[in-house]
Amino acid sequence: MSDNPAAYSRQGALDHSREVSKRLSVTARKLRLATSNRSNLFKAVGLRPRMIDKVFTAAVILVTLVDLIIPNLASVGYFGFIASDQYESEARFTVRSSSPAIGKDQLAKVTGLPSSKVVQDTQIVTNYIGSAEILSDLAQTIDIRKIYSSEDVDFVARLPNNVSSERLLEYWEDMVSTAISPSSGIVTVKVRAFSAQDAQDVLKHVVAASEQVVNEVNDRIWQDVISTSRANLEKSAAQLQAAREKLQAARNNTGVLNVQGNSLLITTLISSIQKEVLDLQQRYASQSTIVSRDAPQMKVLEREIKSKQAQVDDLKAQLAGRTAKQARTQPSLADVSLDMSQIELEQTLAEKQFAASVKTLEQVQFLSKQQLIYLDPFLAPTLPEEAEFPRRILWISLIFIGSLFVWGATLGLLSVLRTRLN
Repeated sequence: MSDNPAAYSRQGALDHSREVSKRLSVTARKLRLATSNRSNLFKAVGLRPRMIDKVFTAAVILVTLVDLIIPNLASVGYFGFIASDQYESEARFTVRSSSPAIGKDQLAKVTGLPSSKVVQDTQIVTNYIGSAEILSDLAQTIDIRKIYSSEDVDFVARLPNNVSSERLLEYWEDMVSTAISPSSGIVTVKVRAFSAQDAQDVLKHVVAASEQVVNEVNDRIWQDVISTSRANLEKSAAQLQAAREKLQAARNNTGVLNVQGNSLLITTLISSIQKEVLDLQQRYASQSTIVSRDAPQMKVLEREIKSKQAQVDDLKAQLAGRTAKQARTQPSLADVSLDMSQIELEQTLAEKQFAASVKTLEQVQFLSKQQLIYLDPFLAPTLPEEAEFPRRILWISLIFIGSLFVWGATLGLLSVLRTRLN
C-alpha cells in the first residue's frame, strides 16, 4: 500500500464531492415532496415569487370566496334563519258529465279511460285555475295581494307591492299546481301560502271559483240550446202561418171551404135530381100512351126532363170530367181537391212541426234546470299541520354541490391557463 500524501489528498476530495452530491439529492427530493407550487419552492430556497404566481394565488382566493364560501354562507343564512315557512293545502275533485252523448263514447268503453268530453271539460277547469281570470274572480272574495305580500314574509318569497298583473300571474303560477290522473280523471290542486289557514282559505275559494266556472259553462250550453229551440219554434210558427194563409187564399179563389163536404153535397144533389128525372121520365112515358107527344103538357114534361138532366150533367162536371177549356175558367172539384189536398198536407206538416218545436222547447226548459257538467269535490281543502316548503336541507345541499362543482371547474381552468402562460 502506498504512503504517498498526494494520493490521500485526491481520495479525500473525491469522497467529499460524493457526500455533497448525496446531500444535495436528498434536499431536492425533500423540496419536491414538501412544496406543491413554484411559490413555495421559491420561498423554500429564499427566492421571491413571480408576479404571475401572485396573480394566480389571488385568483384562487377570489374564486374560492365567490364560488364556494359566499353561496354556501348565503344559503345557510337564508334557508336556516330567514326563509319563511310555506304551508301547502290540497284538494281533489272530478269533473263529471250527465250528457247522454257521453254514453256513446265507444273508446271510453273499450279503454276504460275518461271520455274525450270529460277530458276537455277537465282541461277547461285546470287551465282556469292557472289563468289570470281566476285571479280576477278571487279578488272579489279574498285579497290575494295582501295574503302574499305581508311584511311577515321574507323578502325573497314575498309578493312585491304594486306588482303588475303579469307579474302577479307568474307569482300565482308558482304558488298553485294542478295535476290530472290520466286513468281516473281526478284533479289534484295544491296551493301554498305562508300560514296554514291562508293556504286552506285560498284553496277553498279556488275550488268554489272552479265550480262557478263549471256552472257558467252549463248556463252557456243551455242558453245556446234554448236559443236554438226558440229559433226553431219561431220558424215553425212562420211556416204554419204561411200554410194557413195559402189554404185560406185557395178557398177564397175556388169558393170551396171543404172538398169532402162539397163533394158529399154535390153527390146528394145529383142523386136527388136524378130521382126527379126518373120520376119525370116515368110520367112522360105513361102519358105518351094516351096523349100526343106534341101536346103542351108533353112539351112541358120534356123541357123539365132536359132541364133536370142538364143540372145533373153540370153537377157531375163540377165533380170531375171538365174539358181543358172549362177547367181554365172554372176547375172541377177533382182539380180543386188535388190542389187543396196538397195545401192541406203542407198545413198538416207545418202543424206537426210546430207541435214538435213547442214540445222540444218545453223539454229543454225543463231539463235546463239540470247540470250537464258538474264539479264533484271528494277531498275538501286540507289544513296543513307542518310547513313543507322551502325544503331547506335539500336546497342547502344542492347549492353546496353546485358551488363545489363550479369552484372545482373554475380552479381547473385557472390551472390550465397558468400552465399555458408559463
